[in-house]
Amino acid sequence: MTTINVALGGSIQAAIDAAAWGDTVSVAAGTYVNQFLTIRKSLTLQAAGGQVLLTETAQPPDGKAAITEGAAGLSVTIAGFSISGVTVPDNNGAAIRYEGGDLTLRDVFLHHNQEGLLGGADHAGHITIDHSEIAFNGDGSGFTHGLYVGDIAGFTLTNSYVHDTAEGHEVKSRAASNTITGNRIFDNNSTASYTVDLPNGGAANISGNVIQQGANTHNPATIAYGEEGVTHAGVATLTGNTVVNDRPGGVLLSGTSSAGVGLVDGSVFGLTADQLGNVTASGITFLTARPVLDLAPISFLPSPDPTPTPTPPKHGHGGGKGHGKPQVSVSDFGVHATRLEASVTVSGARLDLATPLPGDLWSPIGGHW
Repeated sequence: MTTINVALGGSIQAAIDAAAWGDTVSVAAGTYVNQFLTIRKSLTLQAAGGQVLLTETAQPPDGKAAITEGAAGLSVTIAGFSISGVTVPDNNGAAIRYEGGDLTLRDVFLHHNQEGLLGGADHAGHITIDHSEIAFNGDGSGFTHGLYVGDIAGFTLTNSYVHDTAEGHEVKSRAASNTITGNRIFDNNSTASYTVDLPNGGAANISGNVIQQGANTHNPATIAYGEEGVTHAGVATLTGNTVVNDRPGGVLLSGTSSAGVGLVDGSVFGLTADQLGNVTASGITFLTARPVLDLAPISFLPSPDPTPTPTPPKHGHGGGKGHGKPQVSVSDFGVHATRLEASVTVSGARLDLATPLPGDLWSPIGGHW
């Protein structure tokens, strides 16, 4: 497996296209304006030396997203990217469009898009989001969300901050199994609807979160479970959460009364026992003072240096010819009109390459999902 380094200002898509399955594309920190990416192979796309800011002022040529990724059987990891400004005519412009396989997002900041993440269906697929911030997404129609996960096998959201969605839900998932733990999910002063919406039921572990329903929401329920019909079997459990309701007349949970939802060992503010909704409750602490909410943005983790030092070649005894494998590094990707340029170092010798680009590299991906 190879790491391909993209220098600031270089073409990220050219590096993705050049990568083999399982490779890592390491992108130097900085701002990249109107670079739209498509990933149809298993790989890791990571920032190096700080965050990579994908700032979109034009609409994506595929009519979908800043990053359109995935297909059944793929495994893609995206780390250290901040994505903003995505719009398309059908109002489903997403920072990231998931189209199958296993997707892991880590240290990402998806903000001020029509959709944060928009996910399609893959009954064998998984989406995992950790240590990320999803903020100020939604077009105000109520049909766009901070996170929208389609009908997949499993969805996991951990250690993240999701907040301030316009009209839509902060988190909506149709996955068969959902793990939502250790997060802050806040409406704050936005008009977001449900903070967590699991419209088709399924197994769910919602634990250790701080969840706030804002005063400006147009929907009285904080959490919804199975309200569009339970198509996935399983039991939902809410444990160890702190729920703050700032909406007069709010309720904790709405949805089908036949759904198995248990609420234990949690704390609530702004709700009475009569406002819990369709839950089997025990061990609930009703707070009399509103908790102070942590509104701090996510502090993103350090990322690798963009220009790692190559490992020196190994040599035999007595200064003989090296017996180790050649050390290969690829750097300085760049696109120049009709050719792809790269620098390759093999055991200390540098080669500068220029390769004609195939014509279809420039062809936009048509159609809508």
